Amino acid sequence: MPTESESAISEGRKRLEAIAFKGYINYLNYGLQRTNQIAKEALADPSMYSIDSQAMENERDILVKYVKDSDEALNAVLPTGKSEKNNRFFFGMGKDYVLEQFNRTRTAYVPIEKLTPEQRVSWDTLKKHGVLEYAEEKEKRSKNLALHIVDEFEKYMKALPAAEKEQEKEFSEVWDMYSKNELGLDKLEFGKKLFMRLFDYESEK
Repeated sequence: MPTESESAISEGRKRLEAIAFKGYINYLNYGLQRTNQIAKEALADPSMYSIDSQAMENERDILVKYVKDSDEALNAVLPTGKSEKNNRFFFGMGKDYVLEQFNRTRTAYVPIEKLTPEQRVSWDTLKKHGVLEYAEEKEKRSKNLALHIVDEFEKYMKALPAAEKEQEKEFSEVWDMYSKNELGLDKLEFGKKLFMRLFDYESEK
């Protein structure tokens, strides 16, 4: 059985992981909701029907599929299983996969001269309905999440009794190095690495 000290550390680590997970899911849900709305508004815009071609229909089909996929991702339910950490991981990755379908193809900068007429119409319509503002807000929220994780990690490490820090030796050493500016990472970079460590797949043993 775990000792009282190990149990305390386990609960503290779980709380930290839960904070990272909640922040990440909130970030993903914002993205899914906003892009779903943008796609719906674009599909209702007469501009998306201004060219009578198969390529234009394909542009609309991409958005129709995204609306369906993002609706499903928003309504997804956290799975149950042996590993709560892995359940969270796959739940988050499922939402992220859907959102990235939009982010990679609908918000990425492409030189105008390389767009087909149909792609140009689609891009202009998405811009009209706020895709550039969404991209800026997405970036801001991503940064805020990373910074928040560092703040919560600092609280966790400072509240950890000295006798228990041996149980969290890896995190204690990393925090000590970061505090002394020995990692060569600013707060944002450190937050991103912390997130990857906290929100990770745990292989079965």
